[in-house]
Amino acid sequence: MTGRTADSTIKGFLYQFNKTLLEVTQADDDEIITVEGLVEDVDIYSADGSLNAIQCKYHESQDKFTGSLIYKPLLQMAEAFSKNPKKDIKYTIFLHVPNEVIGVRNVEKEMLNEAMATDNQSLIKIVARIENNFDADEFLKNVKIEFGTSIDELEVEVKKSLGKYKLSGSDIDTLLYPNAITKISKLSSLKSEAHRKISNNDLRKYLSSVTTTAISKWTLSLKNRKEILNKTKKQLANSFSQNSRERCFYFDIHEIEEFEERIVVFIGNYLNKYHSKPSHLKTPIFAMNIDFSSIKDIQYRLFIKGIKANTGLVGDVFEVDNFYKDPIQIIQKSKIENREFDLRLLALSSEQHAINHRKGDDLYLVCSSTPECIETTDINYYQVGTNNFNELEYVVSLRNSHE
Repeated sequence: MTGRTADSTIKGFLYQFNKTLLEVTQADDDEIITVEGLVEDVDIYSADGSLNAIQCKYHESQDKFTGSLIYKPLLQMAEAFSKNPKKDIKYTIFLHVPNEVIGVRNVEKEMLNEAMATDNQSLIKIVARIENNFDADEFLKNVKIEFGTSIDELEVEVKKSLGKYKLSGSDIDTLLYPNAITKISKLSSLKSEAHRKISNNDLRKYLSSVTTTAISKWTLSLKNRKEILNKTKKQLANSFSQNSRERCFYFDIHEIEEFEERIVVFIGNYLNKYHSKPSHLKTPIFAMNIDFSSIKDIQYRLFIKGIKANTGLVGDVFEVDNFYKDPIQIIQKSKIENREFDLRLLALSSEQHAINHRKGDDLYLVCSSTPECIETTDINYYQVGTNNFNELEYVVSLRNSHE
């Protein structure tokens, strides 16, 4: 995938998340929004049983609007209507095309006919699923095109809407907005439709409780990436300034660049700063989604650097009590002369539940979403979903720059 395509894809998702947020923050108290709904990207259910189904499209590179840009969503909506013609559903194609006048337009029957007559093989399959008794005229009464602003302008509108929550002491740019985007992105990834529902009040309650900025690939794609990283570093500074904290890092090895090349160096840098003095009482845990074979390789590479890791393995058997035992250490003249081991190294793919066996103080999730096997109740947890080690070392104060 080229850089331009990747950037375009991310913008497309962010446009959808922003539109979803705008609908949530402007929704009535009795309205429920489903992210990635059964019908479209955004399903808005009203108390009277009616539904507004919105599909979002972002065409930043197009010079002007042509019907072919919406053939797919239009046909998908026609299919949904043909199967439920009596349901009270209004369909909206929300899209951005530069140079188009912002506002709502009707879909002309000629455009629908052209879409139905397509020779595109993937679209022909959708046409084939449309019921034979499809009432095109009735469908067109219930569908519209809404031309929206650019993603930057939509972001401004969302932030203004979030400002109406008037949450005391909450910075919109680096706290409320990034966390709101992350919340919507997480909802969109959930399997169950029931779990993808949110209301205006739900979002307000969630944002009133957040105290740290969630870092994800979505928030780090925003214009103020640098400000978000700076804010997160300041937020985490208090936790890392305390010596007696039992900390756990979880890594999704597929979501951070150069994991194999950088993980041993990262652990070494962390130990040098945060676990090298007698006052550093709690042994840190580094968990990752790899198996016992791979964890042994990392253990050996650490050993070569003079760092001893406890994997919990006795022979080839994992013993949770052995994993959580306290290391024997020798301290002379306020200096650590020897430790039985310097860290705990957990292979989460081989031993899923050991991470929950004993709740520590702080959990740092270096991933975009929390694995189902990790419990986050009764522990301080932080979403640090950056995809590179420079930024990770920066926000945990191991380096002065994230470049």
